[in-house]
Amino acid sequence: MVTCRVQLCQCQPSKEGLCEHHHKRFLKTGALDNLRTMTFEERLWSWIDQRGPDECWPWLMRSKISGYGSITLGPKKGRVLAHRAAWESRNGPIPKGTGHHGTVVMHTCDNRLCCNPAHLRLGTQADNVRDMREKGRNVDLTTRRGSYHPRAKITPEIVRAIRDRRNTVKQLKEMYGVTKSTVDNVRQGRCWAHVI
Repeated sequence: MVTCRVQLCQCQPSKEGLCEHHHKRFLKTGALDNLRTMTFEERLWSWIDQRGPDECWPWLMRSKISGYGSITLGPKKGRVLAHRAAWESRNGPIPKGTGHHGTVVMHTCDNRLCCNPAHLRLGTQADNVRDMREKGRNVDLTTRRGSYHPRAKITPEIVRAIRDRRNTVKQLKEMYGVTKSTVDNVRQGRCWAHVI
């Protein structure tokens, strides 16, 4: 009986000498190895594009919505972030650390898919946030007030007109295209309180 050309697979081949399962895997990953016989380390490094020592080494496989690569630890063992696994593979276990996040593995290159251990360093979540702010990568909408906020719909002039109270809510809605809740929030000082 002819079987799939992947070692230890006993399924019948369907395309290019591969069973349907391994053919799909080959199309998705480019790997023909039987992943069940590969160690975790072999799987990890086979899915990282290892370029020059100073270049980013991008994760080639599945990534999370947040943009970080992730890899399965094994059947029913869950997933781990690829850059954390790469750091541990080269440097040993990550210390537990304190706080809610514990010790984090930070990217010095700011590339979330990078798994080059030379671009990774340990720190706290506070270190990570500080690094983000120093490099100008933060999108902290709470510090952007008024018309500097990207979702601002009104200007300080409109705020002053709303506070003037000469116009009714209905008139303000028609004049400026604002909602009743916006008028209420401005008049009660829940938003735009910094405008005098």
